[in-house]
Amino acid sequence: MNKKTDERSNTTNDRRRPEASGLRALFASQLRYFLNILESPKAEADACKQKPSTVTEAIETVIDGTDKRIRAIGNYKKRLRATIGIMLDYIDTAVACLPDAIRIDKNSFTHDPQINAFFVSMEDMQTIFSRSPALQHFFKQPQYRTCDEACAVMFVSRNEKNVFGKVIQDDLIVSEVRQTAVNFSEHEITAASDSEDGARQGLKEYVFEHIVNYVSAHMQQIRQQQQRQIDAGQTEINITGVCNPEVYLDELINQLSSPGPLLTCEKTLLRLNKMGIKVNDNSTETVNEFIAHEFRIGQQSPRIVTLVRYPRKAMLTTRSLF
Repeated sequence: MNKKTDERSNTTNDRRRPEASGLRALFASQLRYFLNILESPKAEADACKQKPSTVTEAIETVIDGTDKRIRAIGNYKKRLRATIGIMLDYIDTAVACLPDAIRIDKNSFTHDPQINAFFVSMEDMQTIFSRSPALQHFFKQPQYRTCDEACAVMFVSRNEKNVFGKVIQDDLIVSEVRQTAVNFSEHEITAASDSEDGARQGLKEYVFEHIVNYVSAHMQQIRQQQQRQIDAGQTEINITGVCNPEVYLDELINQLSSPGPLLTCEKTLLRLNKMGIKVNDNSTETVNEFIAHEFRIGQQSPRIVTLVRYPRKAMLTTRSLF
């Protein structure tokens, strides 16, 4: 990278630091607001910012994804409404804190530190996006035939490991220095839309559905554990355990009532050299410095979330991909 590009990159990095600080403050403020609601004696339905129809649809998504027998309980919607509303508000806050979408092209690969760090080469970047089922499906839809680009969400996994390498210290090359190498993999593009707002909405739905799946798996573990107790002769669990729809609903509400542990959102400042090695603030070498926004659902591995815009003309043909 030439000197002019270095200066441009440094200017961009300097500008992003106060912006990142502002985003952290905003997110912390909104997070405190929702936690205060959750810590109150009762989360009131009118504290929710969602449309009633949106909450109702989300409730049905939860039931479909967990235990449909809950519909036999007459007041299940009323009992779930406040909890689901707060969860949707929490997800909205997390998604709203993501920066504007980045256009994926040669210019961003060269000058945007985040995009440059995520991909090995321009060819690698183009292949990953062109193979995305979400983008392929979007560009094939008749209603989007006039769209020159698609807005979407990109997930990337960040992996770190300790390595030993050479560094320059006081104009001397020092060998076998312990370093941290960062690798980005498992790129996934989803929620393709004709607008950034549409992509953000798709991300909200994606996150909510994955939270429901995560909670459902946890509830299934509880059910299996209690089934083993029943098999061992503890028949009273048929009434007190989650095999009872009433008990299941109470436990489901308990699981969903704390969105913080179910969706963790963190911002991490990364400074990486061209080899993907973490460098400190005193380093004089050319670096990619950016804020990584990571979403983590439950105990699953966190993934960096980035809003992107990808041009139709950059999509490779099927023949070129294989």
